[in-house]
Amino acid sequence: MMIEFKNVTKTYGSKKAVDNVDIKIDTGSFVCFIGTSGSGKTTTMRMINRMIDPSRGTILIDGEDIQKTNEVALRRKIGYVIQQIGLMPHMSIYENIVMVPKLLKWDETTMREKAETLMKRVDLPMELLDAYPSELSGGMQQRVGVIRALAADQDIILMDEPFGALDPITRDALQRLVKQLQRDMNKTIIFVTHDMDEALALSDKIVVMDHGKVVQQGSPKDILTNPANDFVRSLVGEDRLHQATFEYNSVEQLMIKPIKVNASVSIAETVRHMQQTRVDDILVVDDENVLIGRVDIRALMRRNNREDAVQTIMKQVTYIHNTTTIRDAIYYIQELGHRNISVVDSDGKLVGIVTRAAVVGAVYDAFWKDYEPHEDLEVIDDELSDKASSAVAQNGGAA
Repeated sequence: MMIEFKNVTKTYGSKKAVDNVDIKIDTGSFVCFIGTSGSGKTTTMRMINRMIDPSRGTILIDGEDIQKTNEVALRRKIGYVIQQIGLMPHMSIYENIVMVPKLLKWDETTMREKAETLMKRVDLPMELLDAYPSELSGGMQQRVGVIRALAADQDIILMDEPFGALDPITRDALQRLVKQLQRDMNKTIIFVTHDMDEALALSDKIVVMDHGKVVQQGSPKDILTNPANDFVRSLVGEDRLHQATFEYNSVEQLMIKPIKVNASVSIAETVRHMQQTRVDDILVVDDENVLIGRVDIRALMRRNNREDAVQTIMKQVTYIHNTTTIRDAIYYIQELGHRNISVVDSDGKLVGIVTRAAVVGAVYDAFWKDYEPHEDLEVIDDELSDKASSAVAQNGGAA
């Protein structure tokens, strides 16, 4: 169900808790509202089920103004999970799960089947249906809270910092569970959090709020690679921003023009080209510029007919695609020991190469650009440079 905020404002006296918000939430998406305390994220979410009504503006669900919908009927169509779980202590787990279906007058058989199905989905034993909340651990109670929100098959689920009070291991397990349930059941989830790692892990879209305003909204990639202002940068954190350079940016940013020859070119011509370009390894392409092999200096050390086509002595070549991330390119070059690696497009055509020097440069720019070396370090560097120059001179200029 599409949810849309149009110029929504909520005021309390002279204070604007939510200020002129415009948001679109697509059907079946996982959207996280994030911001510091008092940013308006929880108020914004609670306006979706009319726990709070806007002072101005319109909220639409599937094109229908929710102010024209009975608020009780609306809430029965929207699941809700809060941080304190909210299980009724005097009710059994089964009674807690089927609260809304019972209000909707489902028959007992259907409710029981639904409760058992959901218990299986979250790996809780059937015998717990007859237990009471106090008999369950915090993590188990939270799982029940999640499936209770799903029990009436509502298409929209609101989750208000549901995992904030849990230990890291339980929280991580529940995050994975909720994301899997959302995908499997095609639910639209609006999730309030103050934890950027949680938002990045769960969401299809992140809405960043500050002082009641939406300062940026977009995919995790959008937020990480193009933060709108200093507030978003501080919320994301410099370490995550640096890591995003390698997680999301492709090797196209590092590529240089490759040295190549056509497969039909003779070995003699290939040697001349390698000599002129001062390379010891050259790439071989066909008439369509599709990468088919390489020739290195060792292949030229054997006796070959100089007029034979270079493809007769070429070897297999390792390559990556132009959509490969910089992080993966580092793996190929550093862990697998390649000095450089070829880059091809989706048709296998050669578009560039990535060198070890380019990778080092990317790491430097991301993590060390603002680093100022200590004066003593500069002296040491100068001494090492002088020693290296002296050694080269003693070896007749060969480094």
